[in-house]
Amino acid sequence: MIHMYAGDGKGKTSAAVGMAIRMAGAGKEVLFTQFMKGNESSEIRILESIPGIRVLKIEHDYGFYRYMSDEDKLEITEKHNQILEEILRTIRHFSGIDPEGNGPELMIVLDEITYPCRCNLLDEELLKQILDETPDTVELVMTGRNPKEYMVKHSDYWSDLELRKHPYEKNVVARYGVEF
Repeated sequence: MIHMYAGDGKGKTSAAVGMAIRMAGAGKEVLFTQFMKGNESSEIRILESIPGIRVLKIEHDYGFYRYMSDEDKLEITEKHNQILEEILRTIRHFSGIDPEGNGPELMIVLDEITYPCRCNLLDEELLKQILDETPDTVELVMTGRNPKEYMVKHSDYWSDLELRKHPYEKNVVARYGVEF
């Protein structure tokens, strides 16, 4: 099954992290990937410490798209495509569901996947291939604002988190342990 957590509200990554923890808590495997985010965040630190969860992300923080050089854009695109290729290899290697009928044994999270799509910082044909090849026995979770139509079309679940109010409207910056 494919999940999409979208919208301009807070909680998309938090929902994906919660699902990953639940899956690992059930003794299943998780591949948690992050796109665009190169900085250290609290959720990654804890996810890396949980047995059964493998984290794959860019280690360099390129900052916001509008500040990236052309060289930065080429580098981050290459790194995003490497993550997509690893996801595709993982899906193709995966064997199926629990023989006792307890559901899928694998979850793959594509956190912030919509951003590099909107900025042309990954090979969308690779992403479409992943969506096409994801069997119903794999839980695939995508997050980000403004998903492309093909992402929504492939989704079995689609939650749109709507922003109603946020502290940044009062110039409160992101807080360690809450927003990152």
